[in-house]
Formats: sequence, structure tokens, C-alpha cells
Amino acid sequence: MGAFDTATGRRSILKGLGALAVGASLPARAQQMLANPGEELHAQPHLPGKGAWVDLARALKGALVLPDDPFFGDYSRPNNLRYATRPAAVARCSTADDVMACLSWAKKTGTRFSVRSGGHNYAGYSTTHGLLIDMSPMAGVKLVDEKRGLVRISGGTVNSLVYKALERLGRTVTHGRCDGVGAAGFLLGGGIGFNMRLLGIGSDLMRETELVLADGTLVNASADADKDLLWACQGGAGGNFGVNTSFTLETFPVTTVAVFEVHWSLKRDRLEQVLFDLLHRLQGAPDGFGSKISVTVPSRQARAAGTGITISAMGQAHAGIDVPQLFGPLWDEAVKDKYEPSAPYWQAQDILAEETFPYYYREQSTFLRTSDLTLEMVASMLAFADAMPGTCMASAFKFFQVGGAVNNLQPGDTAFVHRGYDWLFSSEVNWWTLKDPPSLVQENLAWQQRFYDDVRARAKGVGAYQNFPDASLKNWQRDYYGENYAKLRAVKTQVDPKSLFTYGQGIQPV
Repeated sequence: MGAFDTATGRRSILKGLGALAVGASLPARAQQMLANPGEELHAQPHLPGKGAWVDLARALKGALVLPDDPFFGDYSRPNNLRYATRPAAVARCSTADDVMACLSWAKKTGTRFSVRSGGHNYAGYSTTHGLLIDMSPMAGVKLVDEKRGLVRISGGTVNSLVYKALERLGRTVTHGRCDGVGAAGFLLGGGIGFNMRLLGIGSDLMRETELVLADGTLVNASADADKDLLWACQGGAGGNFGVNTSFTLETFPVTTVAVFEVHWSLKRDRLEQVLFDLLHRLQGAPDGFGSKISVTVPSRQARAAGTGITISAMGQAHAGIDVPQLFGPLWDEAVKDKYEPSAPYWQAQDILAEETFPYYYREQSTFLRTSDLTLEMVASMLAFADAMPGTCMASAFKFFQVGGAVNNLQPGDTAFVHRGYDWLFSSEVNWWTLKDPPSLVQENLAWQQRFYDDVRARAKGVGAYQNFPDASLKNWQRDYYGENYAKLRAVKTQVDPKSLFTYGQGIQPV
């Protein structure tokens, strides 16, 4: 029994490069399971009988949705189709009482469960064969303290609703770009966005959070009460301490910003210098500047047709920052896909926003300092990109610009330990099972592991971002939480000593 459950079969096939290296020599069926760990290697666990499900349905104010419901697939489908596991039922919780009823029922019947708001967990930790506790009906944003600019976000709210509500209020927070991501997962794992260098990461703005604990009690963690629990929720990742039913955040007035999206399609040797110059020039930008640099590897088909690797940069700059001057000579070489030197804040976010759709992917991340990104290191990264086998979809490696206010806090000030870095590096491999055979997917995942290991070793990468969970990490406790893991275990022991909430990389009690 546990929350954010992932079947043992899915976890075991992602352990290390050894499994990847032998993938091509395995029988076709085994290769398919490796490429698509959503296909289970073991039988489904025991589930309660019909009468127990009737009892749960009667205990809920919201709906209990079964597999024969025409909308069941929409409610249960995760964003990463690698983990498209079918739950036995979906509880559409509309109140905290519904959450309490689900937890009580799961304990009574011994049923596994997971909790979901947006369903974008990269490693599938919001999937289960048992009961899926769907928080999405608990959506809403309310201004609760106008003087302090505090808003309360309900636990099932997705980013797009947060954006619309804050736009009406003329306020903002540090937020992401993807409309369908759940605000709960975003905040509990830290929460990166273009405002973080100015305001701090999303969880730095969290002032209170309401949770249903393993014993069924409803608590409100703040600096005045349960402050260690609030600390743990500021980067300790979802699914560890309870079910968060609301978050209270500090917000800030919006202004106008410059918004940009530019790219470089140049000769190979010039691209190395462009990437090096981007990383070093932008690292020194004022805190009001936020950017993401991407190196995109085209699909196999596009590369065969002559399409090359491109470098792109996107982001925003608050008032007083001259974007073309900041980029310097690189600006003249760039293709300006989008550039508004002065746009209303939320209009600019419409330009930067991204709508995601379900597909198959794997992401790996680590934190870097600019001083370690030498021209030789950048050239090596691009050489790795050249050697990627490729799939029917484009893939990329990216640099999210951190620093600024992110680094104003010390590693132990919140559970989010990753302070003192300039860039969050991530590598993504994307594919589609109808067009990419399992053996090709395995080639690409093996390539990705070699690339990631090389970056961590030669560019001195530290840790990994807990909101980009990677089931193949050997020491995820250190990588996600560093020196904070001991305190996180202590908080876990206090609020969930029997580990009701558990998953493949869940924090364990002492």
C-alpha cells in the first residue's frame, strides 16, 4: 500500500546502464518492456471486491470513476505514456473530506494508491494499479490577504488556472510555462521559472500549506505552526508527507517585461562558440532576467533530410534590462522568432507558454556552474548531440538559468537544497512507440546515460532536480536532497511513521 506507487517491474528495468547495454540482445518482448516500462512485468496486486468500492463511492462527495466510464481514460492517463498504468478506480476528490475518506478506505482495505493533480510526474510516480486519488476537482485561487498579497491555491489547481486568476489580480509568482502541470507538484518540488532569479523559486514564496496527514488529520503548516513540515514541503517533493489540499503564496505586482525567443542555425564550429558565449554572457545578467537555452537535435527523418542541430534561447527581462545589449553580437546572428521589447506581463507569458501532450520521454538533470562550462566542455556536449541515434521526435538538452534570488538562501533554509549554481542542465529523449522500435529506443536511452554521466563527471554536475525525477539515479537521496535528507526523514517519521505515503523514490522514516 502506498502513495505515488510505481510497480517494481518499472523501476528495476531502469537501474543503471547495464540493463540498457544488454537491451539490444534481449528477445523482442523483453525489449518492448524495457522501452515501455508502462507494460508491467508482474501481475496486478490484489484489489478489494465490488462491495468495498461501493462503500468508497458512498463515502465521497465527489465521484468514484470506474474503468467502464467513458471519461476514465482522460482521468487516468499520465503525461508520460511510459507509465500509462490503468488504475482500478479514480476518486475525483472535491473536498479535503474526500481525501480523508480515500486514505481511511485505502488503509482499511490494504489498497495501493497514488495522488495526482496534473499527472506530469516524469518517472510515473503518480500512477498506480490501485486507487488513483485525483485532486483536479479541488481547483481554485483566492486572494486571502490583499495587504500582504497572499493567495490561496487549492491542491488540484493546474498552472493555467493559476495564471488566469493572477492576471485578474494583477499579480504574479514564480511559475512554469506548461499550462497543464499541477501547481501542487510544481511547488512541492521547488518550482523553477523565469521569475526565479528575481523572486526565488516557487516554493520560496510558500507561506502556508494545508495537508491531510496519514492519520487522517487536517493540519495547516506555517512558520507559526508545524514549521518543520512547511520547511519539508518547500522542496521535499510531492507524495511524501501527506496530501496537500491548499497552498498560500506571497505574490507580487506585475509590470511590463521584454519577452524573446531566438535561435541560431549556423555552421557546426560556430554553434560551439555561440553556446559557450550564451552561457557566459547571460550568467552575468541582472536578477530581473530569466532565460532557458536549448540545443535541439532533430528527428532521424529531419536529420536525414539535412536539418542540423539548432541552439535557441527564450525568456523575459523586467524593466530596465536591454535584451539586445545583453546578448551583444550574438543578437545580430540570431533569428528573432519572437521579440517584444515591452509587453504587459501576462501577455508576455502567453508568448512563452507551452501546451504539453502525452507522449513517451525520459529526462535527466544536474546543476552546473558557468566556470566549469569551458569551450572544450561545450564542444563535447555538441559532439554527443551529433552522435545521438535519434528517434521520430526531436530531442534536446537544456540549460535553465538559476542564480540570483535562488542563491540568496542557504541550502538548509528550505528543503530545496540546490543553491549556489548558475544553470540547471537537463537532457531529454522523446519517442513514439508506433514509429520507434524498442531496440532504437534503447540505443537512445543508452546514449543519454553516457551523455549524462559525461556531463556530471567533466562539468562537475551536482545533484538532480526532484521535479525531474529519474528512476535510474543510484543515490537519489543525495542527488535530490543533499544534506537536507536527514531532516526530511525526521519530518517523515513525525507525520507518517508507517510510511503510508510511499513510492519508488519516496522519503523513508527513520
